[in-house]
Amino acid sequence: MMKKMKIKIFVPGIFFFILSSCVSIPKETVTLSKVLGNDLVVLHNSHRNLVELYYGKIEDDVNSFVDDVYSPFVIHYVLQAELDKYKKGEPSLYGSIEAAGKVGGKNETDEALNAMLEFQEAANVQIQSKRNELLNPILKQEKEIIDKINESYGNAIYANSTITGYLESARKVKATQQEALSLVGLQGKDTVMTNSLLKVSELVNAAVQKGKEIDVKSNDAYAKINEISNQIKKLTSKN
Repeated sequence: MMKKMKIKIFVPGIFFFILSSCVSIPKETVTLSKVLGNDLVVLHNSHRNLVELYYGKIEDDVNSFVDDVYSPFVIHYVLQAELDKYKKGEPSLYGSIEAAGKVGGKNETDEALNAMLEFQEAANVQIQSKRNELLNPILKQEKEIIDKINESYGNAIYANSTITGYLESARKVKATQQEALSLVGLQGKDTVMTNSLLKVSELVNAAVQKGKEIDVKSNDAYAKINEISNQIKKLTSKN
C-alpha cells in the first residue's frame, strides 16, 4: 500500500516538472488551486453522504423485516409452544397467568410476573440475535467502503498541492479535477458504486416486502423466513 501511494503522489510531480518547464504559470493558479481543493472536499462529503444514505436505506429495510416479520413469528412460535404445554397440563406461561388470575395470591402473581419477564427476555434475545446476524455484515461493509473513500479523497486532496501547474484557466478546473481523481483511482468509480448500491438497496427492499407477505402462523413460516434472511445476507455480501 505504501509503495502504491508513493507512485500515485510521484506521477503528478513528473507532470508538474515537465509542464512548468514548458509553459508559464498563470496568475489565477493559486486561486484555482484553492477552488480545486474545495471541490474535492465537497465531492468527498457528497460521496460519503451518498454511501451512508444508501446503506441507511438497506439498514432500515432489514430492521423493518426483523420488527414486522421475524418478531411476530418468534412471539407466536414461543406462545404456541407454551399453549401446547398448558394443554398437556405441564408448567407453562399460560398456567402461571391462569393461577394468578384465579387465586390472586402473592406467590401466584410473582410466579406469573417472573414467567412473563422470562418470556420477554428470551424473545428479545432471539430477536436481537437475528437483527445482529443481518445487520453486522452490512455495518462492517459500510465502514470499509467509507474508510476507502476517506483514504482515496485524502490522497487526492494531498495530490492537489502538486498539480498547480495543470491549472491554466478557470475553464479547466473541472478537467483538472477529473485528472486528480484519476490519479488516485477514483474517476468514474463514484457512478459505479452508486449504481451498485442502488441495485442492492432495491433488491433488499423487494426481499423485505416479500417477507412481509409471510403468514407467521403458517407451518412453513420458519422456512420462508430463513429463505428471506439468507437472501438478504447473500445480497449484502456481494458488494
